[in-house]
Amino acid sequence: MPTQKALVLAEEFGQFVVVDNWPMPPTPGPGQVLIKVKATALNPVDWKMRQSGLLVQEYPIVSGWDFSGDVEVVGEGVEGLGKGDRVVALGFPPTGFSGFQQYTLMPADLVCKIPDSLDYAEAASIPLGYASAAIGLLAASPTGAGIDPTCALDGVSFAGQPAFVFGGSSSVGQFAIQMLRTLSFSPIITYASSKHTEFLKSLGATHVIARSAVRSADVPAAVRKLAGGAPFKIAYDAISEGGTVVAILAPVKDRGDVDGKKLIYIVASPHIHREFGVRMVKLLAKQLEEGVIQPNRIEKLSGGLAGIVDGLARMENNAVSGVKLVVFPQETA
Repeated sequence: MPTQKALVLAEEFGQFVVVDNWPMPPTPGPGQVLIKVKATALNPVDWKMRQSGLLVQEYPIVSGWDFSGDVEVVGEGVEGLGKGDRVVALGFPPTGFSGFQQYTLMPADLVCKIPDSLDYAEAASIPLGYASAAIGLLAASPTGAGIDPTCALDGVSFAGQPAFVFGGSSSVGQFAIQMLRTLSFSPIITYASSKHTEFLKSLGATHVIARSAVRSADVPAAVRKLAGGAPFKIAYDAISEGGTVVAILAPVKDRGDVDGKKLIYIVASPHIHREFGVRMVKLLAKQLEEGVIQPNRIEKLSGGLAGIVDGLARMENNAVSGVKLVVFPQETA
């Protein structure tokens, strides 16, 4: 049986270990592609899966949500993708679509081509953060805030309407800011470390409230002042587990509503929200080609898959800020 190298979590609460003889994925079925993983990015959910068993139904498991690479084999019925295409995708490790390995399968309609202007590492920084922003803001309620479930963005403009992002320098926060800019919200206010001010403004933030200057408890008052008292339609929390959008809408009687504020807890998976996810991937391809969406800033780790272990430890200890850690599975010794 053909094998590959993979980073494997063999048991609950165990340790990630590089395995040299992990089985290769099977031949792609109808509607699938086999991808040679060139770069994979680290996410907090990866270390939380090890620490708490989050999302894991059985072991062993290979994690890794964000990855980019080359199409190796195309399954029956796949259109628009061919061998050698440079692509990026958001995996779903509980089902085996995982990036902490050298090869992986993916549903072809959830795979996005990447333009020549992006390298593999930059592309790998995009999928989960982008999906969190797009699903949270665009998808129909109760999945998201329902701004544009078609993902067409034609004629959609919220010019003159303020929006707020809590945690703008996080991976998710950066994409939320960019999506809000695309939707013409103004002003776009964010709360983040002051060292990221200029970068966040380059993504579309108009005001950055510095964490060092304003306590989190005082943020609402500071945000209202910057907005000149104008009502908010969207407040996006990019730090909470899974992501939370507070849509300031007319009061309704949903369980998640608090004081007329509609709370939407984001499950950022195009695999779960498949119909929307297919539309979202097409939108991402268009926005990347047009340069509308920029990747996270990245830090490249050495050691191939083995470099993931120390990278996740840094993330767990809050020792990473404003960048996405990326490794290169094909470099695994």
